[in-house]
Amino acid sequence: MSKKQITGIGIAAVLIAIYFGVRMYASNVAEGKVNEAIAKAADFADIDYKKVSVDMLGMDVVISDILVSPANAKKKIKIDEIIIHDIDNKSDIPAFLSMSCNGIELNIKDLGEAAKELKELGYNDKMMINLTADYTYDKEKKELDIKKIGIGADAAGKISVGFRLGNINLKPEEIAILLFTFPQVIFHEAKIKYEDNSLVERLMKLGAQKEQTSVENFKKSLMQKLEKEIEKEKDDFTKKALNEINKFLENPEEFSISASPSKPQTLGRIMRVDDPKDVIKLLNIQIKS
Repeated sequence: MSKKQITGIGIAAVLIAIYFGVRMYASNVAEGKVNEAIAKAADFADIDYKKVSVDMLGMDVVISDILVSPANAKKKIKIDEIIIHDIDNKSDIPAFLSMSCNGIELNIKDLGEAAKELKELGYNDKMMINLTADYTYDKEKKELDIKKIGIGADAAGKISVGFRLGNINLKPEEIAILLFTFPQVIFHEAKIKYEDNSLVERLMKLGAQKEQTSVENFKKSLMQKLEKEIEKEKDDFTKKALNEINKFLENPEEFSISASPSKPQTLGRIMRVDDPKDVIKLLNIQIKS
C-alpha cells in the first residue's frame, strides 16, 4: 500500500470520526432541548420517548417512539415519530416552527358513533394519523404566515389549511386581548386543500353497497344528478363550483378552496358583509379540482 493510499485512508477515518462526533454532540444537545420542553409541559401531560437523533444533512431533530399521557386522561397516545425541521426556541411563543408528527395511533373504538361508520368504510381497529405545522411570525410587521397546518390519515386523505394575517400581536401578554381586537386583524389570503388517498373510493363503494348496485353505476348516477343541477344553476360561482366538484368525483385527487382579495381586508369588514355572494366577490374565492 502506497503512502498516498495510507494518507487518504487516514483522512477518511478522521472525517468519519468528526462526522459521528458532531452528530453525537448535536443529538445530545437536541435531547437536552427536548427534555426542557417536556419539563415545561409537565402540568399538561407526561411524555416519554425512546430516542432523539439529528439528521446531519437537513439538521432535522427526530424524536422516536413517543408515549403521551395527557393529564386526567386514562389512555396514552402513541406516536411513531416527531420531526422538528426548524423551531424558534428563544421565544415563549416560537416566531417560527416547522414540524411533523407521524404515526399517531388512533383507536377507532374510542370514537363512539363514528366508529361504526369508519368500520363500514373498511377501516380496522386502528388508524394512523399524521400532523404537520409550518408557520412564521414577523414581530416587526405583526404578520402571521401559516404556510400549512395539516391533518391526514393513512389510506384516507389529508386536509391542509394555510393563511396569512396582518396586524396581529402574538406577545404572551397581548394574547388575552386578541378576542377583543380580532376585527382589526388584516386578512391577506387563505387556502384549504384536500388530497384524497382512497377515502372517496371507499365512500363510493359503501354507497353502492347500500343501493345494491356496482360502484361504476353508483358513481355514474351521482355524476348525472350533479350534471342536472349544473344545467339548472343560474349563479356563475355556484355553477363553477359544482363543475369542479364533478371533476373531482370523476378523478378524486385534489380539491381546494382559496381566497385572495385584490387588497387586504380586515376581519371586521368581512364580518359586516351579509350577502354570501358579496363575500365571495370581496375575497375572490376560487374552487379548483
